[in-house]
Amino acid sequence: METNANIHVLADETLGGIKREYVEVDRKAIEGERIIIVAKRYTYDDYKNGDIFTVDRDFHSEMDFVESDAVASDGNYSGAIYHDEYRALEPTDIVHIDGQCCVLTDRKAEVGEKIIVVRPDGVVGDDYDTGRVGTVKSRYSDGDVSVETIGLVFSSEYRVLVPLDKEKTFENKNSVYKEVKNYIHNELGITRQDVQEMISVAVSNEIQKMSESGKLDSIAEEKIESLIEEGFGNGDRLLYGFKEKVSQPVSDEVGKRIANVLNISVELKEEGN
Repeated sequence: METNANIHVLADETLGGIKREYVEVDRKAIEGERIIIVAKRYTYDDYKNGDIFTVDRDFHSEMDFVESDAVASDGNYSGAIYHDEYRALEPTDIVHIDGQCCVLTDRKAEVGEKIIVVRPDGVVGDDYDTGRVGTVKSRYSDGDVSVETIGLVFSSEYRVLVPLDKEKTFENKNSVYKEVKNYIHNELGITRQDVQEMISVAVSNEIQKMSESGKLDSIAEEKIESLIEEGFGNGDRLLYGFKEKVSQPVSDEVGKRIANVLNISVELKEEGN
C-alpha cells in the first residue's frame, strides 16, 4: 500500500461535519470510504480527475472496480469506477476547527483544554451529539469531564483537541523527560523506589503542614461546595451521574481526616515507567 502526499480537507460526517484531513492511499477502497479520481479511463464517464466520491459498493477481489451511485450515467449504469482510476482517501487525526489545526488525541483531558464528542453513549438526558466541541472546566479522576455549554461527558465519549503546534511541544517535552529519567537511573543510580520514598516523605510533610494550618479543612469544603454547584449546574436538574461522582471525593476527604488523626500515612500507588 503506497501513501500519496496529497492532503484533502473534507467535512467528516462521523464527526458531525467537522473539517478533517484525508490522505490519498493507493489501494482498493471499501464500501463507505471516499475516493478521488486520479486517472479517468473512459471519456463517456461523467466525472473528471480530482472529483471525490463515496463508494456505495465494493467487490473485494471478485471485480476490478467499485461502484458509486453519484457517477451513474447512460454509459455507466452501475456507477463503476476502476481501481486504477482512483485512490482511497483515509482520514487522519488532524481536524480544522475555528481556523486552527488540532490533533484528535485519545487521553484524559485537562482543565482548560478543548474536547470533541466522538462517540456519545446516548444516555437519556444528554444534550449533545457527535462533533460537539467544548472547553473542560473540571475533571474527575476517571477522566470524565464537565464541559462548558455541554455538561458531563464520559471519557469514552470524547477526544482531546490538541493544537498542532502544542502537539510538537508535547513530543519535545516527552523526549527531554526520557533523557532526564535515563540520567537519574543510569548516571545517578537513583531507583524508582528511592524516588517514591522521597515523594512520600515530601507529601506527608506538606499534608501535615496543611492540616496544622487549617488549609486542609478549607480545601475539603471548597471541593464539596464545587461538586454540589456543578451537580445543579443545569438549572434545577441534577446532572446524570452526580451521585457516583460525589461519593468518591467525599469518601476521599473522610479518609484524609482519619489519616490526620493517625499522624497521616501516605501510600503511593506504584505506576509503570
